[in-house]
Amino acid sequence: MTRMALAALAAALSSGALAERPASPPEERLICRGGERQLSSRIRTARRCRTAEQWRLEDEAANRLPPSLQVTQGQNDGRAPAQPH
Repeated sequence: MTRMALAALAAALSSGALAERPASPPEERLICRGGERQLSSRIRTARRCRTAEQWRLEDEAANRLPPSLQVTQGQNDGRAPAQPH
């Protein structure tokens, strides 16, 4: 019985009937940033590691103006309104 099983296994391997395991996607490299100092603080942040895509998203969010600083049409920005002619 074992000879038959081995023969069947050998035949399957030689004919390529057994599919190879698909290669796992490569892991993304982590980029670490550390020891950043925040404005008016003596305390440094801990080292943080993220992928390049995660850092890009975080940098975009940090560079966006918060809604309270955005000037919209008709919003009083502290200047005297223009006098209509």
